[in-house]
Amino acid sequence: MSSATSMQESSSDERRFLHYTMKITKRLETRNFFCNILGMKILRHEEMDSGCSAQCNGDYQSPWSKTVAAYGDEHSFFAFELNFNYDVEGYKYGNDFSSVTIHNRQAVANARQHLDNQFIEKDNQQSITIRSPDGHHFILIDEDVRPGDDPVRCLSLNVSNLTKSIDYYTRLLKMKINEKESNDKHVKLYYGLMTNQESQVQTKTGFLIDKQCQLELIGLNQAIERGTGYGRKAFSCPRHDIDILQKMMEKEGFTVLIPAMELGGLLDFNKEKIVILQDPDGHEICFVSEENYYKGCETDCDAEKKFLKGLENKPDDPDKYLIGEDESTKRHEKS
Repeated sequence: MSSATSMQESSSDERRFLHYTMKITKRLETRNFFCNILGMKILRHEEMDSGCSAQCNGDYQSPWSKTVAAYGDEHSFFAFELNFNYDVEGYKYGNDFSSVTIHNRQAVANARQHLDNQFIEKDNQQSITIRSPDGHHFILIDEDVRPGDDPVRCLSLNVSNLTKSIDYYTRLLKMKINEKESNDKHVKLYYGLMTNQESQVQTKTGFLIDKQCQLELIGLNQAIERGTGYGRKAFSCPRHDIDILQKMMEKEGFTVLIPAMELGGLLDFNKEKIVILQDPDGHEICFVSEENYYKGCETDCDAEKKFLKGLENKPDDPDKYLIGEDESTKRHEKS
């Protein structure tokens, strides 16, 4: 019996793949890419005056903003958390991220009509591969999903050893393998249910669990370099799973980047409990308690206005960088 089973954590049908975090440097261009080309909408926007204790914006202590975009509310649709550090001029992007696959005919038409050719990698009748302003690849398929389903079908990441990664995600994190879309070069994993029916199966809290975005792992057979522009994927789970996951990873000898903690202000009675893990290649994984995050991820009808207002913000001292991970991207005091 595996340690995951003996600890009696919840089943994989009670977890949801929520979002993927991307570090960006061009806020307005990125907003236009996600909204005008891909056809998403801004769900939430927040401005922070210092770094996140859970390193949501990376290992930076400077002011930053978080913009969340998706095709619908995060209870039912996969989202992208676009994090902008005010004092960072740029990032070194590695080979950890591969692509995002989206099934949306309008997005394909938008890309062909409005996107500059420098951002188009490949175009054929069935699909088009494009780059975001910061270089993230998106594969747009020229077909639509069933009305109400999420067009974001797959997030693809590269791994150095596919066998080890499969063991980590299936045995320890209890993800399922989509056998029909996997082979010895790559594997597609998922939580919840994978059906072709018009079902709306939810967790007790209300997160949709069927037909979720899949996680694809692609074996590179070479070292994974994450650079400083690495992302982070986030999953929801029942609150009691957080401590179980941490203890299991510690027992198995895998990295717990940030031990279980609660996010929220002193007077915040809806604190989210999280734990941040790292897989064998260092890919970051956030598990957050669904009971608290369900309310925290509600769509803000004023998100677009807050985003535009945030564009006016400037760091207190734009010529000084406080804390960073890469000397080549830091701002320094003027000499």
